[in-house]
Amino acid sequence: MTALLRILLLLLLPVMAQATSLSLLASDTRLLPGPAMHYWPDPDGLADIHSVRQLADSAWQPVARRDASFGYSKQAYWLRVTVHNPADEPINWVLLIGNPLLDKLDAYGLDGDRVYQAGDQRPFEQRWVDHRQLVLPFSLAAGEERELIVRMQTDGSANLSASLMSAEAFNHHEQFMLLLQGLFFGALLAMMIYNLSIFIITRDRNYLWYSLFVASFSFYQFIQLGFALQWLWPNLLAWHQMSFPFSSALATLFGILFTYSILDFKHQHPIYTWISRSLIASSLLVMGMALSAPYTMALIGSFILLGACAIFGVIATSLRWRDGFQSARLFALGWSALIVASLFSVLSGVGLIANSLLTLHAQQIGMLIELVIFSIALGVRIRHAQSDYQLAQVQLFAKEHQVRLEQAKSLDLQRQINDGLEASVQERTASLEQAMRELSTANQQLAELSRHDNLTGLFNRQVLNQELERLLAQAKRSRQPIAMLMMDLDHFKQVNDQHGHLIGDACLQHAAQRMSQRMRVNDLLVRFGGEEFVVVLCDTDLPGAMYLAEKLRNDIATHPCEHQGLSINLSLSIGVYALVPDADTSREQLLRHADQALYRAKAAGRNQVIDYQAFVSGNS
Repeated sequence: MTALLRILLLLLLPVMAQATSLSLLASDTRLLPGPAMHYWPDPDGLADIHSVRQLADSAWQPVARRDASFGYSKQAYWLRVTVHNPADEPINWVLLIGNPLLDKLDAYGLDGDRVYQAGDQRPFEQRWVDHRQLVLPFSLAAGEERELIVRMQTDGSANLSASLMSAEAFNHHEQFMLLLQGLFFGALLAMMIYNLSIFIITRDRNYLWYSLFVASFSFYQFIQLGFALQWLWPNLLAWHQMSFPFSSALATLFGILFTYSILDFKHQHPIYTWISRSLIASSLLVMGMALSAPYTMALIGSFILLGACAIFGVIATSLRWRDGFQSARLFALGWSALIVASLFSVLSGVGLIANSLLTLHAQQIGMLIELVIFSIALGVRIRHAQSDYQLAQVQLFAKEHQVRLEQAKSLDLQRQINDGLEASVQERTASLEQAMRELSTANQQLAELSRHDNLTGLFNRQVLNQELERLLAQAKRSRQPIAMLMMDLDHFKQVNDQHGHLIGDACLQHAAQRMSQRMRVNDLLVRFGGEEFVVVLCDTDLPGAMYLAEKLRNDIATHPCEHQGLSINLSLSIGVYALVPDADTSREQLLRHADQALYRAKAAGRNQVIDYQAFVSGNS
């Protein structure tokens, strides 16, 4: 008998579970209907409400968790919940669907036979309530019990993220959420304008890339939270669906550019640049997929891209931190906050963790933490720049003080001579003249040293800035051609990496000596910086400039640097720009076009000479 009762009880448990209703009591807190819900999967998506209501109770399965989440599945899901008003007076409640990216949602039992139909693949005007999320209002009479049935189908995350609250509680909740969203987007806007202003003033691209990243991330959040469909494109349903993976890839693109710039990958091992360019290309590919490929493919592509960027960011930041790069520590903390928050959002979307207000707004929280950390990092960057400027000023003042001391000594010596005996006037005068000559020579040597590069002995970039304007003005007056060669030692970083910086310095001195032997008296040879050199040729047309450039290239290629028993082969990439200047020709034009030709020479394989005009004509 006892065994029979147990078997009967087990058979009745599913029925008892199905009969459980959710009591709606007046409260300011929201209820999560998930544990009281049951669902029926509809793989073909062809069932209607009449056939669903005729299903046996055994066909329904309990949700058994705080939210109804089925991951990324295109099939339709029917969910039902029975609600009950135990009070003695009617109540107004709201069923809030917190996932604004559901494609289609149908609700039955809210208002008689009236069917609620909404979703981000239906015009916004169909919604009963003008709201970024799906708001389903209903009323229950005193003691009434009602069955609510919801059908959802989407190409994205099939996560209902439902909550129940009274109409009054919903109004308070909405006011609070709008306040938080206003503060969030206001903080992003302020940060974007702040960094954009710094970029306009300093022309530092770090601030430009970060401003664009903040702007694109704001755009992504505006779409994800439903504001875009409500306010920007309520009827552009196809664009709204593709805009989500598109905006995600766009924010990722600018995040990669900012990372590449702030961590100075350009001057590190080439693998950093190669991976960064690959991720940039992948971002552009995902953006193209969002505009042309199926939505699911573009969405999966955006998730894979985020995962690859997260892995690369963790590894690269850790390596730069280990190398002693000052910004890497704060950068790692900032990105980690956003990556962890994004991971919570993705796990919630696939249904691995329960959906909640925390997971819904996890990326916003992570972004705010990242904003604070990156603001500190950029502030530290500005402080370091100010410290460097102040140090340069202190050094300049020290030199000026030294010159004044020398002048004071000279004046003191002159006074001693004037106050001395008349018999020693000539001797003292001779000594003074000798001291003045030595001082003049020292000043001239000091001035000359300030114009030369300490390592190679060539003129430095300061001389180029001073002399180029004069030479260009002279060429304009005489209407004679002027030419510029922009030269770069190929793969020079590999020389430093393989042999050390002392050998690299010897190679720079060797290259400078070989170049100097080819220069005329009125040619200007300058070490532009690092392994880059610039030659300004007066009264020289394009054929003459190309001839000299080829001579320099061949000379370096055929004369290795011999140092400490090593023979190190070197090569030059040279960009050439020559013209007869007119009134509009500027110093910046000469530098820019010669540099573009140099870049083309390096891109074409290095160890060659490229003429800017030929390069432009070829492109046109």
